[in-house]
Amino acid sequence: MARQDGREDLTCSSGGGAGSPGDCPGPRKEGCLGGGPLFVRGDAYPESDLDILAVGKGSSHLKRHDRFLASISWKTADQLRKDFRTPEGVGWAMGGWRHAEILDDPEGVASSLRREALDLDWDAVADQCDAWVAEEVTGLAEEVHRLVGNRQRGRTTVAAVQRSVLAFSLARILAVHRRIIYDSENQIWDLVSEAMGTTWARVQSKALGLGGESYAETCDASLELYALAAVTVQRLLNERQYGVVAHACELAGWPLAEGQNPQIPHSSRTK
Repeated sequence: MARQDGREDLTCSSGGGAGSPGDCPGPRKEGCLGGGPLFVRGDAYPESDLDILAVGKGSSHLKRHDRFLASISWKTADQLRKDFRTPEGVGWAMGGWRHAEILDDPEGVASSLRREALDLDWDAVADQCDAWVAEEVTGLAEEVHRLVGNRQRGRTTVAAVQRSVLAFSLARILAVHRRIIYDSENQIWDLVSEAMGTTWARVQSKALGLGGESYAETCDASLELYALAAVTVQRLLNERQYGVVAHACELAGWPLAEGQNPQIPHSSRTK
């Protein structure tokens, strides 16, 4: 039984219709959590979805429940524990499990998982996080090459896609680098802006086109955003990674200087 505002019941059943209160969908259920952070915090809007996490083996799917969209995800306890130890999973685990409401827990598995999640800290996966961040930023160098190359050739559709990939992806990586705890992926871009400061916030806003920027301006901003990320994580890069990232920054028009301050001055830009 999930609640859409902490009071009103949502019922689910394995058959996809209305079941008895407390039922969660699917077979072999060991526990069920849900509600979604917006509902739990009480700041949901009409189009908010209800997130249901069923612990066990089943098929993840979407379904309509009354006027709400319910997103039902299945993971085994072992899979969830593995997520607790991955760089991309630990930030949400610490935040999401804190606010999730346990709906059904016949064997106490969900309660046990919540206790484990609440005991998590970044130190346990610090080395993994640093290695993951370095390789993810290195991997996005390919998008820089694609953006620059396709833009030069007038392939605006492909370039716009690569611009969007950079604008979307960099905050997720920096959230791990800054050890940010969140209970919804929707918070990541604002939380990273707060953590990174005014330069990042301004450039990310331009890359996302929040101020009505032109195609060219959003492309330029996405490249600058990559350079800001590169400077921020520079100390984590090994020799191979540094070579890739430094060349990508040069292509972007923002050469990566040794010991450069994370707030890259505009005067450093090459034409």
